[in-house]
Amino acid sequence: MSGSVQFSTAILLFVLLLTGAEPAAGPLTAEEYYLSGKAKYHLKDYTGAIEDYNRAAELAPDVAKIFGSRGAAKRKLGDKQGAIEDAKQAARLGDRQAQRILRFFGYDW
Repeated sequence: MSGSVQFSTAILLFVLLLTGAEPAAGPLTAEEYYLSGKAKYHLKDYTGAIEDYNRAAELAPDVAKIFGSRGAAKRKLGDKQGAIEDAKQAARLGDRQAQRILRFFGYDW
């Protein structure tokens, strides 16, 4: 197996473990949803990633990285306005990278 296939397989197994863990271990945490979203993003499942980021944002609405990552997934799906709004929220929550990007393109947050 090539390195990229092994990586994709490892990410898929990670997602399956997280999503399969809910009944036995209780509800997933914001961080677990976030990590699942990141794994799905790397597998190019942007819609699935956004769904997980949405759940993470419901549980932890004050965590900037969730909004930055969700914005990146929205951008991949062509939702420019959604990506900008998430970048603004990430910037408001202190994400310096989002702040730099928005400032570069002339957006306020």
